Amino acid sequence: MNNVERFRRSAVLFPAFLLILTTIYLAEALSIRSQFGGDTIVGPRFMPILMAFIMYAALIVVIVGEWRKEAEAATGGSLLRPLLIVVATGIYIGVFRPLGYVPATLGFVVALFLIFDFEKHRPAFFLFYVIAVTALFYGLFAGVFGVRLPPMLGGF
Repeated sequence: MNNVERFRRSAVLFPAFLLILTTIYLAEALSIRSQFGGDTIVGPRFMPILMAFIMYAALIVVIVGEWRKEAEAATGGSLLRPLLIVVATGIYIGVFRPLGYVPATLGFVVALFLIFDFEKHRPAFFLFYVIAVTALFYGLFAGVFGVRLPPMLGGF
């Protein structure tokens, strides 16, 4: 096995491993039951299930991207994006409650856009999309689903 084949295999194995972990996570999330009231669309298992599906989508994009692009034998950068996404998500989870929805989500969306090089060279569009994504998800969770989101800066 030459270096290119070894690199290509390792670049797909880690996301495949994460797919397995996500499947285990989803199976456990599906077993969560509400202690109060009946099962509604937004309950204690809604966010874990949503996160699992988002993780599936992200990992599929990564795996397909790795299969399509040429292996860069000199650098091991193919695992950098998934690692950065995991780190950004961990930070987002950690600062979500203390900072509140708006600042934490704005920062998270900025981080994701930078990781994926989305509109980096057009700052006005970059800022517009960051605000639009944050507002869209706020409207979805607070408005449509009625989820109580933490207010800005430390309110519980």
